[in-house]
Amino acid sequence: MININLLPPEYRPRSGTPLARFVSIVAGVMLVASATGVYAYTHFIDLARAKELKAAREEESAAKTKLRDRSLALQREISVYEKRRAAIRTINVSRTLWSRKLDQFYDIVTAQDSGEGYLVWLQSADVPVQMATRSRRRGATAAKQPAGELRFDGHVAMDRESEGPALISMFHKALTGDPDNGGTPTEFFADFGSVSNPGIDIQKDGDPELSPTIVGDFKYQLKLHAIDLKAAAKKRAAKAAN
Repeated sequence: MININLLPPEYRPRSGTPLARFVSIVAGVMLVASATGVYAYTHFIDLARAKELKAAREEESAAKTKLRDRSLALQREISVYEKRRAAIRTINVSRTLWSRKLDQFYDIVTAQDSGEGYLVWLQSADVPVQMATRSRRRGATAAKQPAGELRFDGHVAMDRESEGPALISMFHKALTGDPDNGGTPTEFFADFGSVSNPGIDIQKDGDPELSPTIVGDFKYQLKLHAIDLKAAAKKRAAKAAN
């Protein structure tokens, strides 16, 4: 049977929203509300915390960068002071008491006053500055270091030119002790490892105001024994231990 409602629409009873549509609307509203809540929490809470954490980490990183730079600067200073200390130790180990050496040298040069038979005087004497050398390996010091040298030149006086070789040989023996020919090194020469060959250059024009009038020129170069730094360091350590 067919039922026809003849009432006007405004008098007809209202029908409710279909259940499926209602559920869809409620679900959509809840989804939008949830999304809005998640966005608000993430943006205003988590993001703020992340920004604060980032700022704290950046500040900590800047502080650690300053500490790193300071540490590197201190390390460079330590390296410089270690090099200076090594240089001072090298100088301390390899130093030669030149005041005593020069006193001994003076006694030899002026030995003619005691009747040695030669008459010499110096023109110049020089002890070149000796720089400590290092091996090519970084941080390693060469086992042996040159200890320095003495250079000098002067004149020897004679009555006849033929006396020149004998006089310079006499001076050379007084200087070194002539160890090459079996002699005992003098106290002065004991610290030297080598000496240049003796030689004399006779001046052809003598000076009549001198007595003797004939003069010969000579030059010398003496090198000290090389310093064994390792042995010297061990000796110094043993001495300190005792």
